[in-house]
Amino acid sequence: MADVSDQVGTKLLFENDRVRVWDLSLAPGESTGVHRHENDYFFVTIGGGHLQGVDAEGTEGEPRQMGDGEVHFRSLEGEDAIHEAVNVGDDRWRNIVVELL
Repeated sequence: MADVSDQVGTKLLFENDRVRVWDLSLAPGESTGVHRHENDYFFVTIGGGHLQGVDAEGTEGEPRQMGDGEVHFRSLEGEDAIHEAVNVGDDRWRNIVVELL
């Protein structure tokens, strides 16, 4: 497996003792790279697009279409989540990721 990063976004926008806020922006065909989520988090889609998840073993999930403003919450329930996401759409993918520390 590739090196696992703790960078869950493209650019860290804000951090304090309670939250960490990331901007995530991917060109068509671009991947986040394999990364680890250690905290519950949610993300807000900006502009919409198609994203495909790939788990730690390299298994590709079904591409998912998400619309502008959609919010998705992930509870890790005490376990780290290792995966990557690939922009499989024709336009730039963007979302804001908020980790709950």
